[in-house]
Amino acid sequence: MPFSTIGIMSPGVMGSGIGRFLARNGYRVVTALDGRSDFTRKRAADNGFEDVGTLDAVVAEADLILSILDPAKAVPLARDVAAAMKRTNRRSVFADCNATSPQTACEMQGIIEGAGGVFIDVGIIGARPTEKVFPLFATSGADADLLAELDGKAVKIMKIGPEVGQGSAVKICNGAYNKGAFALYAVVMLAAEHYGCTEFLRERLPHSQAGTVPLLDEALNRLPALSGRYVGEMEQVAETFESIGLPGGFHDASATLFRMLNATSLGSEQREQVDPNRSSVDVLKMLVAEIGAKG
Repeated sequence: MPFSTIGIMSPGVMGSGIGRFLARNGYRVVTALDGRSDFTRKRAADNGFEDVGTLDAVVAEADLILSILDPAKAVPLARDVAAAMKRTNRRSVFADCNATSPQTACEMQGIIEGAGGVFIDVGIIGARPTEKVFPLFATSGADADLLAELDGKAVKIMKIGPEVGQGSAVKICNGAYNKGAFALYAVVMLAAEHYGCTEFLRERLPHSQAGTVPLLDEALNRLPALSGRYVGEMEQVAETFESIGLPGGFHDASATLFRMLNATSLGSEQREQVDPNRSSVDVLKMLVAEIGAKG
């Protein structure tokens, strides 16, 4: 196999789970635990990791380095790995697997490639691997195909595209939807509890138009045409939440988005003029072209 030794920084919940299955599949899995707690050392050992002590040792011995840690530490680790590559005269493959923005991924690409290494952008979708379910590695970049050999061994591999940033975008957008939905639901139910209408809403919300992705896609087609009348409602929602000590920024931002949608050509449509056969993908392409979301 092209990879024989894989370094994982660091053996946290996700990293240790992936390392465990990679070790089961015959890879030597290494990490650097100098200065780490006894708890972390035990977790690494229990999951088949070999502690080689220092980051220099990981870089010197690993064919592939997976960065799986707190996103705030992703760029500093990339810098440290790049410095270690220069010290050890080793040009490893480095895959950033953190919840970082596409811009941050491109920054790390420059750091790693500037040291002569190979950079792969990865967005992890899903929880740590189990006997039944592996998380997805959404990979991108010119060398993303190098990770194909890991498919089915600890993760599922899906190449998203050739550009660094595309894998990160999948993770960021997935998290924005899921965590954003959690936050939206929490603040809505907190307000409902304040006003004594929690049980009514708990019965109503599962049957609302936002209940499933197909319904959301259908609603997206109509949304620009309706957006103008939604602005004021969102402003009132923000005012209501803020009046009882809850954050209103989410709905202030929603009002801003609806203003943007209303200013597009689709925003000038009457509801009766909306083409029911127009797909949500078509709508998104039209909106991106006008709003300039790609920029």
